[in-house]
Amino acid sequence: MIQEPIFGRLAKKYGKSNAQIILRWHIQDGNIVIPGSKNPKHIRDNIDLFDFTLTDTEMAEIAAMDQQKRYYNSTPELLKKYAEMVPPVDKQK
Repeated sequence: MIQEPIFGRLAKKYGKSNAQIILRWHIQDGNIVIPGSKNPKHIRDNIDLFDFTLTDTEMAEIAAMDQQKRYYNSTPELLKKYAEMVPPVDKQK
């Protein structure tokens, strides 16, 4: 999805990354967004979303891409794997 031409075009227009355009679209659309990264640059980029606004036309153009399919599907096995990745609370710094 991140490689869709619309995101590249808007990223160039706003001086942002494709991921930032996607995150901004979600925020403007009223979705709750919880991006994650261990990379300090990506963390900064994930926060740097509030100095531009997509137009109504751009929002509609992105929404029109909806193919009614999920890009991520959770399973009990994946949830167990994720839970095992997090150290116990009393051992976290």
